[in-house]
Amino acid sequence: MSSEMTDPGKLFAGVSESDLEFVVEQAEKATFLAGDTVFREGDEGDTLFIVESGSVEIYKTIRGDVDRVLGTVAAGEIFGEMTFIDGSRRSAGARTIEATALLVLSREKFNKLSEKRPGVGAAMFAALAQILAERLRHQNEAYKESVAAYLEATGVSRLNLQKLVEGLKPVTVHLLGGGSVTGRLLDLENQAPGWALFLKDASDKISLIPYHSVVRIEVS
Repeated sequence: MSSEMTDPGKLFAGVSESDLEFVVEQAEKATFLAGDTVFREGDEGDTLFIVESGSVEIYKTIRGDVDRVLGTVAAGEIFGEMTFIDGSRRSAGARTIEATALLVLSREKFNKLSEKRPGVGAAMFAALAQILAERLRHQNEAYKESVAAYLEATGVSRLNLQKLVEGLKPVTVHLLGGGSVTGRLLDLENQAPGWALFLKDASDKISLIPYHSVVRIEVS
């Protein structure tokens, strides 16, 4: 699961049926057509979404109009919990797959709810802490698996990029979209957005290439 979706059953564990009804009453209802955007990556917001009917896909923008679907959220599930907790910008986007009805719970409404029923707020935050811990463990494992698979698929594990860097080997890096860059690898660096290659071409121009945009690497 991504940072923008999780399982609601765990969220409401320990909340009585009457208290759950009270929570639902504080939420607003919103309806969407198939293909509608619920929010985009980088948007501001502090709301939690519960899917009443329909389905939503969570996606991450790779570049321009290219994105990668991270997963889907079905009826009865929730998403948007990270921003709900800390008010940060959305770490991924969300759009509907079909006609969808959502319950939208803002942090402001939740705070008022917690004032009226402190036990409900405490139970939900305790559940969210557990959910996020589990999500981070799952995400770390999924990330390691995807990196290993990608390295194998592109042949980078066989090429051994570090040795290419140390030897200033000339390479051709083939990119998504059909382009390519030829030059010598100067460095391999793990930056905030992910791994990046530094390549110096024949005219001494240095290019920074995000690793997720690499299709394959050929040694000249």
